[in-house]
Amino acid sequence: MTADNDRARWNARYTSKRPTFEPQPILSDVLTAGISDGPVLELACGASGNAVTLASLGRHVTAVDISDVGLGQLRCEADNRGLTSHLDIVEADLSDYQPREHHYALVIATFFWDGSVFDAACNAVMPGGVIAWQALSTPTMTSRPFRIHHGALSARLPDGFTVIREHQGGVESHAWTCLYARR
Repeated sequence: MTADNDRARWNARYTSKRPTFEPQPILSDVLTAGISDGPVLELACGASGNAVTLASLGRHVTAVDISDVGLGQLRCEADNRGLTSHLDIVEADLSDYQPREHHYALVIATFFWDGSVFDAACNAVMPGGVIAWQALSTPTMTSRPFRIHHGALSARLPDGFTVIREHQGGVESHAWTCLYARR
């Protein structure tokens, strides 16, 4: 899929329904486990409740997505809540985006999978920081684009990370796998 097709698909999705700006459950799990002081990077964020929640906690959040519509909704919500000073919004194709190395206390992505983006995300986590990643999974051994088998996230972690928790949930086409790991 080309970046233009991907952008059009996500723009259509964000145009068709109003976002709730509720954080994903992965975020409360990560906050309970604890994260170091420092900036946060959210990849494939769209109209993100995670970014809004983290900014409301005083975190500086860099929110990156390909959808200008989703990012516009996020910008509007941040403005309505007085959070724009805590939020950098970046419109980018994640296959081209390169985050700062060893800079973020938390790198988070939900319901997104691309191996090269995951690798770059791991490299962006500061010492003592956390990567939190949730991706759709394949419940069988068949391979599908943009999905990953449970256990493959931890297997792909570079040296220097310790898994805090890896679990799975959902069923059938809504199955997912989730990883929290500390550098």
